[in-house]
Amino acid sequence: MNAETTNHVEPEVEPEGQESYIVTEGKKRGSTRDVRPEAAFDRYYTVLRVHGGDAILTNNWHTNEVLDHTRNNFEGYTFAMRTLEAWGAMIENDHRAYYTAGGRVWVMDLEPCAAKKPRLPGTGPGKK
Repeated sequence: MNAETTNHVEPEVEPEGQESYIVTEGKKRGSTRDVRPEAAFDRYYTVLRVHGGDAILTNNWHTNEVLDHTRNNFEGYTFAMRTLEAWGAMIENDHRAYYTAGGRVWVMDLEPCAAKKPRLPGTGPGKK
């Protein structure tokens, strides 16, 4: 009796948790990042605002450049939860994440959404 004529059915095996994630968006496309198993690939968040939280920010060139760069690359965009985490964001809850850039921790105000959508108007370069 060969395998083609056998009616034996293998039991389904639950897939193992993914330990790393290949980034499919942005500058880091194709790189591999470690992510938590809880970081869902089908949960999306729109970054409404990037700010310093309750930190007292010094008004200097470095702080302003890093904040502008972070705002320009995140504000108004919708990302998969796994992508945000692969890029280094730590998602606290459905409305808040933390991202370290330029030696500072920046706060991201999030809004959960059903799917990827275009960038929000009034965000990005030129917005103050």
